[in-house]
Amino acid sequence: MSRPLDPSTASRALRGGPALDVRDERAFLAGHLAGSGHLPLAELEARRSELPSRPLAPLVVAGDAAAARAAAEQLESMGYADVAYLDAPIDALEGGRADRSPPVRLWRPSPFLEQVIDAIPRGRALDLASGAGREAVYLALHGFEVEAWDHDRDVLARAGALAARHGVSITTVQRNLERRSPDLPDGRHELVTVFRFLHRPLLPHIARAVAPGGFLVYETFRRGQERYGRPRHPRFLLDPGELRTVFPGLVVERYEEVDPEGGPVMARLLARRPT
Repeated sequence: MSRPLDPSTASRALRGGPALDVRDERAFLAGHLAGSGHLPLAELEARRSELPSRPLAPLVVAGDAAAARAAAEQLESMGYADVAYLDAPIDALEGGRADRSPPVRLWRPSPFLEQVIDAIPRGRALDLASGAGREAVYLALHGFEVEAWDHDRDVLARAGALAARHGVSITTVQRNLERRSPDLPDGRHELVTVFRFLHRPLLPHIARAVAPGGFLVYETFRRGQERYGRPRHPRFLLDPGELRTVFPGLVVERYEEVDPEGGPVMARLLARRPT
């Protein structure tokens, strides 16, 4: 159940993390708490990929307590636990409308991508099965020229909008990667990334898409994930050790398999195509 916080308690809670301001864009731009993220209440569901990973939830603030509570309850319906909200208008907080800087980024890409990105020279990047675009936008923010491919026109539109909100651009391409001929460009991209997607017939095409001297970052689920949730079908789950072996023409720079308590059960690969 969502927790109401009075202004004094909320101020202390904010020292441990950012706030989520759910007022409309005009109100947010007119002034907000320093270090706030921003998603309007009416757009929480449509822009859920911009929220922090569950179970972490920022403190919700709004123009009045009722709106903050409604947003907190909606976050709980989306799987967040123990969501706190300011049980007062945002004006009740010191500096509640003092800042006019852009909102902070609440979402994160794959932590594995964050760990390896500094080892990869900038260039053209191809993000396959990109979904709502967190990894693609993260790459663009770090200087890559990004193409984001996915079969779903709507999620590609969300990815493009996410890029625009962060002041970068990506090229979106609607493509079914599970068809017989995926038409991946050969050797044109200095970086190819794949996250949370597995279609084994596509793997040789992915290897050929990496430019000589370029890199592949691949992370997806492996057997054991079915204990915690989707995907459950073996078609979408790697066998232990499988990801290390399926790109014989690439040099493995880093490989790991993780099985944390509560999941997700993943395999992660950073590989390089020899020049």
